[in-house]
Amino acid sequence: MYCIRKHFLLDKSYFIYINQDSIDIGEVIFWLIVKSNQKIKYAIPMNLQTIIDWKVNRENQKLEAFAVRWKGKWKFFYADQNVLLRVKEHMDRKVAYKSMDSFFTITEKIEATQQSSILLVQRNENEQIFVCKEMKKLKKYSQLLFQNEVEALKQLSHKNLVKLIEVYESEEQYSIVMEYLKGGSLNQCLKYCKLKNREVDVIIQQIMEGINYIHQSGFVHRDMKPDNIVFNDLGQFSQLKIIDFGITKRIEDLEKEKDMKFGTPGYMAPEIFDYKQKITEKVDIFACGVMLYQMLTGQKLIPGSSSKLIQENNKNFNLSNQILSKIKHPDFRILVSQMLEKDPEKRISALQTLNYLNLMKIPSVAVSTSIQILHHHEPVQQLPNFKKLIDKQ
Repeated sequence: MYCIRKHFLLDKSYFIYINQDSIDIGEVIFWLIVKSNQKIKYAIPMNLQTIIDWKVNRENQKLEAFAVRWKGKWKFFYADQNVLLRVKEHMDRKVAYKSMDSFFTITEKIEATQQSSILLVQRNENEQIFVCKEMKKLKKYSQLLFQNEVEALKQLSHKNLVKLIEVYESEEQYSIVMEYLKGGSLNQCLKYCKLKNREVDVIIQQIMEGINYIHQSGFVHRDMKPDNIVFNDLGQFSQLKIIDFGITKRIEDLEKEKDMKFGTPGYMAPEIFDYKQKITEKVDIFACGVMLYQMLTGQKLIPGSSSKLIQENNKNFNLSNQILSKIKHPDFRILVSQMLEKDPEKRISALQTLNYLNLMKIPSVAVSTSIQILHHHEPVQQLPNFKKLIDKQ
């Protein structure tokens, strides 16, 4: 594949070599392609430290060139659209792009804090909608959160995990573009809906399939909670995805941060508060057990009027028969007790949880998305529009 660099007097031709971990650009000399260590002029590593800029024709949205910062200056390489598309396909998710404006237009701001924002963006080329998470570089751990999320999603691909699309880095912020899930979160669902056992079964099955894949791939999520479970489409329990991999870690690296607390109060495993305990992927199982209890009973397992009080209650939490008695279904009651086991070594694994769910004697009735709105106590045929309900509060 050829590209050129435009100079004042004479354009210079190069050949592009696509490798697994780099894109190398070598000189074309006397119409011969010369590939040797001496003739590779630009070696572009495929990692998040590499920033790539793109030149896009605003009228037809076709790519015209890509640029890499080399020795303090931007070097632009012009090529045919098909060549540039192939280069970009190889770079997507591996490197960070400089300007999101080249490919996307912001259509709506969903959520915003001082440190970060969640946006809806539309691809300029075909008007497809995606979600974008922006993190300001001023935030103390923003770079670490950005790198954790991208590195995890680059290596994880599963039907129950959110899909990474592209990554951007400007002077002020990091941006992660992901697929748009428009069905609302499990937290919103639990706020307005009463779930039946068969619906809980469908939801927890998908969550545990995602968690089992994460664990089998050598990662641990570390922040499982209802806010991080999102349904693909409104009214459908049968398709959901796990999101927010900002504090995800490799299992082998967990002990390196033994003194650091992580997770969300109310969903944190007992060993997180005990420096003597070994931290493993079982922290995700405890958090999923808390969510399962909440789905089955409609109540939070570890309540509190403030984040500080919830954390204190979380630290002192002990599972009792009185708590378990609120779960009416005996098989679910046993499963929750195994997922909330205080000793992580005795706690059930994700794979064991899936095996248990498959063996449970749930009535084999076709799954219905019918639910009851707690305020009205009347059946409906789909999940409510959570956004409209929230806006009314």
